[in-house]
Amino acid sequence: MKRNKRVAAVMGTTLALGAVAAVGITAARPGEHRAASVAGAAATTWPLVQGSPGKDTGTSLSGLAAAPDGTMWAAGGQQASGVYKPILQRLTGDTWSNVALPAAAAPYRFNAAAATSASNLWLAAQLNSSGDSHAVLRWNGTAWSTFKVPLSFQPSDIATTGPASAWVVSSSAAKRWNGTSWADTPIGIKPRAITAVSPTSAWAVGWAGEGLPATAHWNGTSWTTVPFPPVDGVVRGEIASALSDVYAASENDVWAVGTVRVPDEAGKTVSRSMLAHWNGTKWTSVLGAAGTYMTKVASDGAGGIWVSAGDTMRHRTAAGVWSDASLAQPVGTKVRSSEMAIRPGSTTVWAVGWTTTDATRWADLAHWRSN
Repeated sequence: MKRNKRVAAVMGTTLALGAVAAVGITAARPGEHRAASVAGAAATTWPLVQGSPGKDTGTSLSGLAAAPDGTMWAAGGQQASGVYKPILQRLTGDTWSNVALPAAAAPYRFNAAAATSASNLWLAAQLNSSGDSHAVLRWNGTAWSTFKVPLSFQPSDIATTGPASAWVVSSSAAKRWNGTSWADTPIGIKPRAITAVSPTSAWAVGWAGEGLPATAHWNGTSWTTVPFPPVDGVVRGEIASALSDVYAASENDVWAVGTVRVPDEAGKTVSRSMLAHWNGTKWTSVLGAAGTYMTKVASDGAGGIWVSAGDTMRHRTAAGVWSDASLAQPVGTKVRSSEMAIRPGSTTVWAVGWTTTDATRWADLAHWRSN
């Protein structure tokens, strides 16, 4: 529902070493933690369960919603002959099938999805054709509702804890659904992702200031910027060092991932992945090696987490043990995951995204499954 959608160096040796191994830290800089090389478990491959590699259908999936009752939706868009249209799919058993959409959805493509049940689905929609607004769409189990938002507010992520409680964020703002209408809620950061624990507790992550990682917390009334630990040597400027995704296991157990820009030993600016954790009192974080990045984080259904970086998946158990996995890659294609989520009531994690061929560079939607 996107309340299940992302270490800490000072949270104990086991956790610190586990985080370091996962993100590839090989040497420490001032303020970072050293760790000997730790071998991960042998890599596994997530099979491509459903897709159309090489069919040049112009489709891609960007959103994935998992409700506590096990219902899952995947959302995205398609471009064919210059015409854009939204795509929504629902999982039945192990098969994803297209869902009919109302005519009002036609001008949009879906960026993100969130749900709490088969009768409470929210979709963040970006205008694909000419028009005067982006939108948020909701399915209540019987009918669709479309809520238009200004072009200045491009919905990028969405979260919900029930029919009367939802949030949507754009690159610089946030809106809150109270069961009747959407209202602007000043957030204090430039959010990239949002997750919710309850109607009175939600987290947004992104960046703020001169391109520094930042987080904000919703307390039921307003957003408050929560201090995030400084990153030694972070390069400030137009290209932000930012957190890109967040997952809340509980009020006092929140994970976030992202990428920061820092100088290496030679003074050259490099990108390094960041893994962060909130323990109910403060955020702590650890950086990966130069050239690494993390984009998404999700529950593994057993107290641990999965993190993704394009075509690579990394798993951390509840005990802090890390292992790697890759996404099945059909011959002649490149693959990219855009979102992942645990199927409630199981330990199966789904990832969605697309494949592209070197020859056409045309996207084809894809679904992968962890087991």
